[in-house]
Amino acid sequence: SGKNDYGLEEDDYRNPACIADNVGDNVGDIAGMGADLFGSFAESTCAALVLAASSPDLRDGWCSLMYPVLISSTGVVVGLLTL
Repeated sequence: SGKNDYGLEEDDYRNPACIADNVGDNVGDIAGMGADLFGSFAESTCAALVLAASSPDLRDGWCSLMYPVLISSTGVVVGLLTL
């Protein structure tokens, strides 16, 4: 392999495989954080909907059931507007 032929260490910046590995690690870290954030966002919305639907006092009102969806959709719209 190239790194052995040129006497390069595994983590040497002149090793193209090391650069590709670091880029892949960074992309994976960012994508993982985004997936975790979206998962938490969706799970909290679903949990609020389940709680509202299971409460006898809140079940009858349409506004109380749609409030978690309103908060989530407002967050999505504001997030898109601030890109």
